[in-house]
Amino acid sequence: MALTINSPKELKSDVSFFHPRSLEKLIGDYLSFRYEDEVDYNGQRWLAPTDWQPLSIKQSQAAKFRAVSNYQANYYDRYLVTPISDAQLLVLSFNLSWNNVNPSNPNRNESHDISNMEQLCDDIMDSLEVKLSAKALEQQQAALHGLEDTSLVSDYPPLKWEQKKELTL
Repeated sequence: MALTINSPKELKSDVSFFHPRSLEKLIGDYLSFRYEDEVDYNGQRWLAPTDWQPLSIKQSQAAKFRAVSNYQANYYDRYLVTPISDAQLLVLSFNLSWNNVNPSNPNRNESHDISNMEQLCDDIMDSLEVKLSAKALEQQQAALHGLEDTSLVSDYPPLKWEQKKELTL
């Protein structure tokens, strides 16, 4: 499990992560940064976001989703992302992997019940409370001013990444 505060190096001055479209775009940019290099001749290794779920955390919009292996491997990542200022995101992530649960077992790829670990991840995500500062609340109000619909999209299909092309001379 990791809890990070992320902020891009360059950001246009009129962009706020409290705006739902900006938040969705930034999540896509983050996932591309994290997973787009893992593409080979078989295709992309990761499907993300999957199981997209918009939600509210007290004062702010948030999204829960997964990055899952495209190769039926025994691992995936879970995320909860919410803005905490115009230019900062709080990212709670979990890496679940059970390939080496019993490395001496010749059938290491057998299915393992990880429902208790998944429940623990859900419990941690559900217990997260974010209290925005007065300045962040002002930024949020400015970003949402005039918007009729301040919700995140209900469906965010997995992004498509291509294998990097090598230049030959």
